[in-house]
Amino acid sequence: MQTFNWTQFLASTIGIALVLLAGLWWVRRNKSMGTHLLSERRIQMVEALPLSLKHKMVLIQIDNQMVLASVSPAEVKTLHAWTQGGDHAA
Repeated sequence: MQTFNWTQFLASTIGIALVLLAGLWWVRRNKSMGTHLLSERRIQMVEALPLSLKHKMVLIQIDNQMVLASVSPAEVKTLHAWTQGGDHAA
């Protein structure tokens, strides 16, 4: 019968924990790279406000136009749209 090697068990456990911590550190450090790529997209969701469990209000930017919309599981309604230059459109 083999004896249990505590030294090998502890070294393996610490090694796995260090690899997981290094991976978490790398993901957090490189998280800003993804937001840089999002800023180059033409369509961006600027903000979302939950109204209930199934309904929310979203502010979407498309090029230089802003759109306020109501989103539910059944439909999406445009509430208001305007350009960032100050021209108002309904």
